[in-house]
Amino acid sequence: MLVHSAPSAALPICGMSQFDARADGALRRVSVAGGRVLIDRQVEGIAMRLGLPCSAYRGVVLTLAGAPEAPRFIISLEHADPELSVTLAETPDDDDIVALWRHYAAQMGLPRFLQREPGMLEAAEQKIGQVAVGPAPVMRRRGAVALRRRPRFLTRRRMGERRLMKIVSCEQVLSAPC
Repeated sequence: MLVHSAPSAALPICGMSQFDARADGALRRVSVAGGRVLIDRQVEGIAMRLGLPCSAYRGVVLTLAGAPEAPRFIISLEHADPELSVTLAETPDDDDIVALWRHYAAQMGLPRFLQREPGMLEAAEQKIGQVAVGPAPVMRRRGAVALRRRPRFLTRRRMGERRLMKIVSCEQVLSAPC
């Protein structure tokens, strides 16, 4: 199994050998490049090549496996058919695993999932189509400074003060008929 430690600029993963129970020698070669996944294996002496687009996969899954004192992080492409699922990276080091997970998901245009228990996938983010759903962004000008400021066109006119205003009394109602 090929172990990656950091994301590369491009995504080609060529010739990874992976375990395959049905293949001769229990091995298959997996290549990921150009938005396609190629799986080469030999079953009972017959060579097979499967080519699937990345869109045929559910998403990119990050799994924590192994014992708590010696954990292993696994990034894989999850397919509805478990035989077509592909392991992209496996490492005991947690330094760059999240960056690598995000990189693969962005390059393939697939959603990210967490697998805490075997068979249970949990979405890493909420999406409706291609739009991520989450909390509303914080307003840029939020705070007391912006609330106390007067609009630009009113800055020349100053508000009058109530204590300086003169009180005018009128004996006659001007709107009354004469």
